[in-house]
Amino acid sequence: MAERVIDRRQVLRGAGVAAGGAAVGAFAFATPASATGSGSNQLAGSWLIIRQDDGTADRVTAVLSFAGGDVMIEHDINPAGPPFTGTWQRDGDHRFRATFWSGQAGEGPGQPGPTLQVRLRGQIKNGNLTGSYTFTAFDPSTGAVLQSGTGKVLSGHLIQA
Repeated sequence: MAERVIDRRQVLRGAGVAAGGAAVGAFAFATPASATGSGSNQLAGSWLIIRQDDGTADRVTAVLSFAGGDVMIEHDINPAGPPFTGTWQRDGDHRFRATFWSGQAGEGPGQPGPTLQVRLRGQIKNGNLTGSYTFTAFDPSTGAVLQSGTGKVLSGHLIQA
């Protein structure tokens, strides 16, 4: 019996990208009142980040957004993937933590696919966002863990309007 291994990129590729536009549009005008910081260490807004799963050479460019009401969105843009949505909170002056989720289409029509959870711990120092994360893929029928791994946010800068 062949073992089925799913990496984060495979999980991301299976989900619909169209949902990303709807999710981003829904939160684009959220007020970042509880996300505000000061100067180069503010968290509110959207960050262009470079992340890398441990054990791979592939680097992924993504947008990580922090909005009011503790809402956050992560969206891989190169290579493109589906959006992740979740929540975040400050964890000290320049630190934060977040948990966010996404899903994947199943093998056939009407079939559920794996869900993916990411837990991120990060910091902002001198206007640069860095951090580390764990991810876990779950079987949609049983909730069993299909795969898990770790990675790092290598760098990130606040996107200016």
